[in-house]
Amino acid sequence: MLKLHTERGVSRPDIRSSTPRHLFRLCAVMTFMTFMSIGFAGVSAARGEAIVDSRDAGAAAQAFLASLDNAQRSEAVAAINAPDRGTWTYLAGARTGLRLGDLLPAQGVAFDRFLATALSETGLRRVREVLAVEPTSDRGRGVRTGPGEYWIRFYGTPVPSRSTTEEPGQEREPASDAWAWRLEGHHLSLNVAMVDGLVVSVTPFFFGAAPSTHAELGEPLALDDSRAERLLASLDPIQKAAAMGIGPAPADVRSGTGSRPKMPRDGGVKAASLSTAQKAELDALIVGLLDVWPAGSTDHLRKRWKQTDSEAIRFAWAGSARRNGPHYWRVTSPSLVLEFSNSSPAVNHAHLVLRTTDDEFPGR
Repeated sequence: MLKLHTERGVSRPDIRSSTPRHLFRLCAVMTFMTFMSIGFAGVSAARGEAIVDSRDAGAAAQAFLASLDNAQRSEAVAAINAPDRGTWTYLAGARTGLRLGDLLPAQGVAFDRFLATALSETGLRRVREVLAVEPTSDRGRGVRTGPGEYWIRFYGTPVPSRSTTEEPGQEREPASDAWAWRLEGHHLSLNVAMVDGLVVSVTPFFFGAAPSTHAELGEPLALDDSRAERLLASLDPIQKAAAMGIGPAPADVRSGTGSRPKMPRDGGVKAASLSTAQKAELDALIVGLLDVWPAGSTDHLRKRWKQTDSEAIRFAWAGSARRNGPHYWRVTSPSLVLEFSNSSPAVNHAHLVLRTTDDEFPGR
């Protein structure tokens, strides 16, 4: 592991170093990715299989909290209805909770084991990609960005999750009560709620990237943006006119950072007017993001999406018709809102957010 200046043992680089900024960023990212991979590899070896099972998330959360001292635990845990529950942001700056850069190595391993059970392999990879392009910087007045500038917060008392693969009639003491967790910092916000051992909410969910394309580390949001571009390109002239009839590209996503999303204005092409292939591309935009969480944990959202009347689903695009120009797109429905923005003139600052309209922050 590359060695950096630290506060309590991990991951705050010395930003006053004379090392060139891009090399410094890569060092910080490599250290943080190595740090995360310890826990990932450890769990893989213990199970002898890929990490896709969500049933251990509660137990992994308990193990992580047990690794903390009392002061750390008081920062990491709050009541399910704590005042900061229901607040979230993707702006740079400190959050409530426990800062990842303050974890000791063994605590970091325990945290990684929790994250590896709470997310799918796809989700863990995508989180790493977002963190990898995040620049390490000091913006002054205590505002910093970088791999260690993320905060974990638990609400309520984690309990072992109920298995989605238990055999009928299998005896198991049921879980009870509600708990939730949030992992958040600049350009990342994961919010998950559990009730009776089952995942009931995974939104607000936010990924960002600035730069949106990194010469060495890639483009974290390319998968989603490319799918939307392919869908737009497949539309016939009438469909495309409807999709692009929402006006100029907004400067950012419109649904906001409140406890309930602001619904974007109507407009766009109806899913009912799309061909089978076009509908499949539209479905992939939603399902691709739900794949961030373990199999079975987002079945309730997949079912709601599948059962939504296609007359009530719309796809809209604004700005350049190609994603190498400033652009914005969204998918709206009565239950789900997906937005993407990369509309700055430099086309190098991307935001992606998934919101649900009526079930975020349950138990608050």
